[in-house]
Parts: sequence; C-alpha cells; structure tokens
Amino acid sequence: MKESPRKFALDASFTESYRSRKTAFGFNGLGEIAYRRSYSRLKDDGSNEEWFETVERVVNGCFNMQRSHLQDIGKVFDHDNAQRLAQKMYAKIFDFKFLPPGRGLWAMGTRLTEDKHLYAALNNCGFVSTQGHISDNFALPFAFLMDLSMLGVGVGFDTKGAGSVTIKRPDEAKKRVVVIEDSREGWVHSVKELLGSYFVGTGEIAFDYSLIRPEGILLKGFGGISSGPAPLIELHKGIINTLNNNLDKPITSRSIVDLMNMIGKCIVAGNIRRAAEIAFGDADDEEFLNLKNYSLNPERASYGWTHVLCVDTLSLIHISEPTRQAEISYAVFCLKKKKKKK
Repeated sequence: MKESPRKFALDASFTESYRSRKTAFGFNGLGEIAYRRSYSRLKDDGSNEEWFETVERVVNGCFNMQRSHLQDIGKVFDHDNAQRLAQKMYAKIFDFKFLPPGRGLWAMGTRLTEDKHLYAALNNCGFVSTQGHISDNFALPFAFLMDLSMLGVGVGFDTKGAGSVTIKRPDEAKKRVVVIEDSREGWVHSVKELLGSYFVGTGEIAFDYSLIRPEGILLKGFGGISSGPAPLIELHKGIINTLNNNLDKPITSRSIVDLMNMIGKCIVAGNIRRAAEIAFGDADDEEFLNLKNYSLNPERASYGWTHVLCVDTLSLIHISEPTRQAEISYAVFCLKKKKKKK
C-alpha cells in the first residue's frame, strides 16, 4: 500500500447526510447560543458554519494532522481506514458523545493549522514569567502574551521582573518610522519595537498604520471580522503614557500588569474572543493588592479587569477574562493555604 499525498477529507455524501439532522445542543437552547457565539466560524461566503460543518472541519483537521505526522516519520497513512475511523469520530462529536476542547472546535482544520501550521492556536492556556526575561529582553514577555492572545489562547504571567530594569526615555534624535504590517506578527512587532525603545535606548518611534485593513473586513486566516487599526493605536498610546509617567524609575508590578492588561484590552481575536489573562503577584506587594481598588486607581477601571484574591502566604492571583463580546467579565477565586498542625 502506497501513501497518497492528497489531503484527507470525509466523504461529501456522508457529511451531507447530517445536514438535516436535528442537533441536540441541550441546556434549553443555551448550548446552541454558546456554539454560535464562540465556535461557528464565518465561511468564505460570509455565512456562519452550521454544526454539521463545524464537526466536518474539526474531524478533517485531526486526520490531516495525523497524515502529516505519519508522512514526517516515514509511515503510511491508510485513507480507507482513516475514512472509517473519521466517520465514527464525526458521529460521536455530532451527537455530543465527546467533544474536543474549545480551542480545537474553533481552530482545528482552519487555515491556521492546515496552511500556517500555527498549532499554538489549539492550546487553551499558556504562561510566561517576567523574571529574568524582562531584564534580558524586556519586550519578550509582553510580545509572548500578545502573540498567543491573538491566537485565542489564555495567557498567565507574573510580576517577578518588577525592579529589574529602569524605564528610559527614547532618543528623540534617532526618531524613526515603523510601518506596521497587516498581520498578527505585524501588530506584535510594533509593540516589541515600542517597548524596546524605552529600555534598549533605540530611537523614538512614529507608527504608520496605513497598511492595516479597515474595520469590518473578513479575516480568512483566524476567522471573524477585522477591528481596524483603532485598538492598536489606543494600545500604543496607553503604553507610551504608562512608560512616560515612570521614566527613570525601575519598572513596578503595577506597570507590568498595566501593560499586560492594555494588551489584553486591545486583543479581540477576530472580533469574537477577547483576551484572557491570569496574573501572579506577591502577597506582600501593596501596589499589586490595590490594583482593583478603583478609589485609589480610578484610571485602571477601563482596562484593569484582573480581580484581587484573598490568600494567606501564597502569591496573590489576579484573574482576568473579558471574553468574547462582554465588555468586562472575570472569574473570582479565593485561595488560602492551610495552616500546619502543631
């Protein structure tokens, strides 16, 4: 048996037989609302997927990933056997006997995985520490969070890098223009350049946003609708204001969280999924403790979606998940370390 280089696809007649079947979303209609809000992707014709089409995309993506892996290791992919297994998998997902993770429902089988091989988009969560990184490459943790957030991944970070670097004024004599590419990479690169200008001693930056597509254009890679350059412009202004207000001072835990939260506010992946963040701080850090105290920090109300938690001796955790279309929403958890018995 010789392997064929062709991509795997479920038989069209098989998936078509599910078109008219009723979908038991459950929960008195809430399940269907959640599906259509978060996992039904826009198609090239501007309409949204139906459930039978979403399942087809996901199953095809899974088996094409297997096909690629077998090809990479010199093994044979049996299309006939895969077709039988894929149809069984399709039937079980369609009837909610099992489901892939939410990121799998959204990203599997799309251009992100099929063409760009951005399998990070299949992850629910990630984490980056500011300890060490922030002094070696200041922009790295922030760029990591922004990059993964734009793929729909929730990202955690800590404030251990506080005090490790001093914020410097960019060199006005070396002012330069950065043209922002119309891509995820272009947006992330612009933030890296801006942050670097305050810590590496590079020239002051002026941005050219002219290449960014206008609001309302279909995003064929990630899916969803473009937001236009306005959120990025607001993010750049927020970063500049935050850093200018702290010139010649060591970076603080608040500045770290502020910058991460501003990035989170900017990122609305495909105008569908808002960023999700979790921040870890020191339990003895009063500045960190008061991040949600809007009587002390009223300016944080527009972007400070993290929530202060009650903990004993453990590091404080802030949860931030302004997801999808909600302007501000977050989960609240309270952790307390058990006292040792004497």
